Amino acid sequence: MDTDRTISARGVTKVYHTGDVTVNALDGVDFDLFRGEIVVLLGPSGSGKSTLLNIIGGLDAPSGGQVFFNGNELTQFDDRALTDYRRHHVGFVFQFYNLIPSLTARENVSLVTEIARKPMTPEDALALVGLEDRLDHFPSQLSGGEQQRVAIARAIAKRPAILLCDEPTGALTVVRASSCWRRWRQ
Repeated sequence: MDTDRTISARGVTKVYHTGDVTVNALDGVDFDLFRGEIVVLLGPSGSGKSTLLNIIGGLDAPSGGQVFFNGNELTQFDDRALTDYRRHHVGFVFQFYNLIPSLTARENVSLVTEIARKPMTPEDALALVGLEDRLDHFPSQLSGGEQQRVAIARAIAKRPAILLCDEPTGALTVVRASSCWRRWRQ
């Protein structure tokens, strides 16, 4: 495999069965993602975007096909290897934030910094997204856009090789979203 190829997928399928109904969420997906590349998945609701992100991130397994990370086949990883992959190589920004309501912004970010190898401090990650003055606020004390920025800070704090974002800017203004991404890429 090409040394700059980070993720590679070949023939990836995902089929869901609900009673008599079969849904083909992914049907033979092939693609390559290269180091430093920013890729946007566009498609209507239900087209398989989140399913594909979950498979790339090791949260779900494909029904068929292969997925590689730096030449290693994720689809052959056991639970322990997938946990290590997610812990050390993947940052997730979930569509619905997944913040813990009883933890402050700083504490929500520290959840990943405590398990990462060389993380940013929660304070630095939150400053990157413009929340340095909201460190000790709980999610219920933050706007939707601020909650989304906490989720982004949590994902980037562990300095992942891959940042997977499922609708990461839905609650952000265009100016704030571009500022967050530009500052992280520096």
